Amino acid sequence: MDSFWAIALPILAFVVGFLLGRKAPGSEPLAPPAPPDAAALDAVRPILAADGKISAIRAYREKTGAGLRDAKFAVETIDPSS
Repeated sequence: MDSFWAIALPILAFVVGFLLGRKAPGSEPLAPPAPPDAAALDAVRPILAADGKISAIRAYREKTGAGLRDAKFAVETIDPSS
């Protein structure tokens, strides 16, 4: 019986700690995306026209070191008619 409690108590403590320590989803708002880099957008514009959005996002990230969210926002600001 002692071995049962030796295993059950740490598991119970972990579960209680996990449930008390987690945050509710969506409790912290995201920061606004960084402003797009104009030079990088000019370099990415032909890639967007030729290869599509995913390639353009990849190229923007490589040129600027931006995260996925910021790169997606920046590429989506490009006017497709230009």
